[in-house]
Amino acid sequence: MQAPAAPAPIANWRLWVRAVAWLLLILLGPLALFWTPLHTLALTWAVLMVLALWTFLIAAWIGAMAGVSTPPLTWLECRLRLWVARFALDPETLWLQWARRAHSPVTARWCLDRALLSGGAEARFQEGLYFLEGGFGPGGQATSVECFRQAAARDHAEGAFRLAEALRTGLGSFQPEPAEAEVWYRRAALKGFGPAAAWLARAYQEGDGVPVDEAQARRWALVAEGLLPHPPLSRNLFRHDAAPEDPLVSLGGQTARQLERGAGQLVAHRAGRWALGLVASLLGALALGAVGVVFWAGSSHLYHLPLLMLMPPLLMLGWQAWRLRREGPRQGRDRLREAAERGDPEACFQLGRRHLRGGPHLPKDDLGAALWFRKAAEAGHREAMEALAQAYLGGHGVLRNPQEAARWAEAARRESTS
Repeated sequence: MQAPAAPAPIANWRLWVRAVAWLLLILLGPLALFWTPLHTLALTWAVLMVLALWTFLIAAWIGAMAGVSTPPLTWLECRLRLWVARFALDPETLWLQWARRAHSPVTARWCLDRALLSGGAEARFQEGLYFLEGGFGPGGQATSVECFRQAAARDHAEGAFRLAEALRTGLGSFQPEPAEAEVWYRRAALKGFGPAAAWLARAYQEGDGVPVDEAQARRWALVAEGLLPHPPLSRNLFRHDAAPEDPLVSLGGQTARQLERGAGQLVAHRAGRWALGLVASLLGALALGAVGVVFWAGSSHLYHLPLLMLMPPLLMLGWQAWRLRREGPRQGRDRLREAAERGDPEACFQLGRRHLRGGPHLPKDDLGAALWFRKAAEAGHREAMEALAQAYLGGHGVLRNPQEAARWAEAARRESTS
């Protein structure tokens, strides 16, 4: 009696090569009609593909600028994964493998949901781990118990063990059920899960939830010994220490941090800001020149492609402008807050006064004001000391404390006479 072997990893590159080859055949196959009497259809197909690619690139650019919740590149990645999964012999294992290696929790959850659609026991068990270790509280624990029960009913060995553990300890606000737990421990052990057999041996030896029975203890001890080495318990797919680091994502993160650091150093100097403005102006002039040349060539000779290619970005920019106008103008750069966060005492004091007064874009916040006053006062700002003393004296944003108010008032007096 051996534990069932874990599903073997699927060779991703083979699946991707096969799926992408079929996709390219579907997309580029009609272009072979260029050399046939149906060349008009091939030309129409080529124009449609160019327009689709152009629209997607514009949508990706606008999505990145607008900060949409689902970027177009992520949407395209999900569509490609759906296509590749059609060629897998075991889609559930493939989706779980992708969930483990996903570069974001949102993508990992989406892959897990796709695996659940296959109705397999492993996907249901992984969903139980997700709710058990995801910090969802008693409600999540109760959901995990139900997921483990469904996985155990489909002969998942560790799912039966996890269900037994939950029933024995009363996980998820359930009352402990030692008798039912013992049944599921037995089913897990009989399925070849070593930790379940080891627990049964100890339970019958010590009378933990079951009557003391030396014969049963010896029997299950022999079973547990025959199942050595025992596998470690599975961990949530969403845990960072359970998923291998993606080298491509790591390289991209390092590159983005280096670029951000370089850009910060560049804009910190006036000459750098002028250089960036000059480069942006040159790029804009080149773009306008290219557009002018294309239109000068005549859209009629290019099958009206310039006009057709301009329609998607113009429509998207118009939609984005309408949405921004509906939501109201965005706030510009808050230089006062930036200076305060750098520790400038005067900026901290002025930001505290802004919090104290409130305004159309900043609600009145006595606690925030007191925090900024304290930061400025600790840096030696006399007026901030006086404002902090008033806050402690009247209990504005802080607990009323006459002793602390007197201490800061005395500090402000000494600062004014020094």
